[in-house]
Amino acid sequence: MTAANRFIKRPSLLATKRPRRGFLSDARGTTAIEFAMIAVPFLGLIGAIFETGTVYFRTAQLQMATETASRAVLTHSTTAGLTYKQFVNNNVCTWQSSGTVKQGTLSTIFDCSKILVAIDSPATWSAATTDSGFYTNPPNQTQAISMPAPGQIAIVRIVYPMNVISGLLGGSALKGQTFSQTRNGQTKYNGAWSYMLMGIAAFRVEPGN
Repeated sequence: MTAANRFIKRPSLLATKRPRRGFLSDARGTTAIEFAMIAVPFLGLIGAIFETGTVYFRTAQLQMATETASRAVLTHSTTAGLTYKQFVNNNVCTWQSSGTVKQGTLSTIFDCSKILVAIDSPATWSAATTDSGFYTNPPNQTQAISMPAPGQIAIVRIVYPMNVISGLLGGSALKGQTFSQTRNGQTKYNGAWSYMLMGIAAFRVEPGN
């Protein structure tokens, strides 16, 4: 083999090795790969933060509406034979029936048809209960409310089921993986996991005139 032939073959050998070294040292596309790796948990975290804020915001609104609606019971300003549904339409969530959001009532982000109300009148404060179990067997919302009499104790509870949205909070990010399911603060209601938001007001009804 002449020196000329050796000179011709060497570039061919180098040419076969360079693409391998070039592939291993090529850093193009690493940003896209890294983003794809963190995108799911990152977006899940954003969804969790958004949903947590929404729960707190709606709970605060529901508590304010409960206190506002309770004044009608406190001051005997309700009409005789008022049903739970009418109580909701008149004092809790007015926009769906009248088209107007009255001051102190729930905004349009609430679906008025999902609201549950219970008004109880225990004999003593020690017998009063503010547990959250009444929504498993709530009063018929079309029946008339037995309003507490003047001087009696009144417990007003208003519940709103808010469906779980976030995949990480609801356990749908990794279906079938039980370790990804976080159900703290959630309740199985009507076949779906929900946040059962509750507003409570406890007071003694004002004496009559």
